[in-house]
Amino acid sequence: MKSRIDKIMKAMQKGNLDAIAVIAGPNMAYLTGGDFFLMERPTVLIFSKNQRPLAILPSLEVDSFKALNFDSEIVAWKDSEGYLDAFVKAGKLIGNVGKIGVEGQRMRVFEFNAMTHGFPNAEIVNAHNEIASIRLCKDQSEIQNLKTAIKISEDALEEVLKNVKEGITESELAQMLIVEQYNRGAHGIAFQPLVLIGENSALPHGHAGNRKLNIGDPILIDFGCIYNGYHSDFTRTYFFKEVSDSFRKIYGVVKEANEIGRNLVKIGTSLHEVDDRVTKYLEDSPYSKFIGHRTGHGLGMEIHEDPSVVRGNYLNLQNGMVITIEPGLYDKGNVGIRIEDNVVVTENGHESLTVLPRELIVL
Repeated sequence: MKSRIDKIMKAMQKGNLDAIAVIAGPNMAYLTGGDFFLMERPTVLIFSKNQRPLAILPSLEVDSFKALNFDSEIVAWKDSEGYLDAFVKAGKLIGNVGKIGVEGQRMRVFEFNAMTHGFPNAEIVNAHNEIASIRLCKDQSEIQNLKTAIKISEDALEEVLKNVKEGITESELAQMLIVEQYNRGAHGIAFQPLVLIGENSALPHGHAGNRKLNIGDPILIDFGCIYNGYHSDFTRTYFFKEVSDSFRKIYGVVKEANEIGRNLVKIGTSLHEVDDRVTKYLEDSPYSKFIGHRTGHGLGMEIHEDPSVVRGNYLNLQNGMVITIEPGLYDKGNVGIRIEDNVVVTENGHESLTVLPRELIVL
């Protein structure tokens, strides 16, 4: 964990911060090795210059935290007492600090208020970019966890596809995906599987329901699992028994856009360029009005994490970054097609961690 602590200290220095505070969630898990439940009880870990980290914990989490053997001060609070005094005590232990960076996209209002109560003279600022930077590039153990998660999901999907038949519902297929992933060693599901049939496939983040499968229907499947805290997240679109010429043409455009995106992934390419080139290809196609979203996002301890593969993000790809490449076209009320891959940046270019075929498949 020392190298990870070094990262957070460098992020603090880069952001001209005197301290950084993270709450229960992926950043705390990354830094301590402990996955604490995000709930109504504030659980905060504070790093500051020239001092040991300090954890503000509900008393029921103290033993679990100590079991991590993470070197820190602990300020515990009981439900019967409330947590504000614990933040005041933490403030006194850490002393005067000028600027504290927090997770601007994660810290909730009551946690922010508790921080201002405990550190009344500090300026508390959004340090999302600085904090997110510590998890941008994955090491080999993290990449192996991602590979395992992806293999579990791909094997589960191949098994579920054997059960596709006329009349089966979205919810039935989604439930099969969940069961098959657990059967193969998943520690959890990344999110409720998106199994979208027919016109429902045109809803990028629709929900599996009771829509039954008919001949000629597209089936969009977007799902993933969790393994050792790391997520898989990929999409394939299939067709049942037959596919219309119009659907085939749209599929071909999405497949080519996916290939363009993957081929751009290498050290030094900006995330802006990846999205710009993919989106430009879609914009120049006959289906520009069906574009629904950016090209992709970061993947790791969260389904959606930094970096964002979007126009305007001029951050360059670096060795060890893991992103999704997921162009999609969505003709509302008719069809949606998305092909999503998980790709890691390597010294020699990239590796697609997802290996399932991208060719059009009729089940």
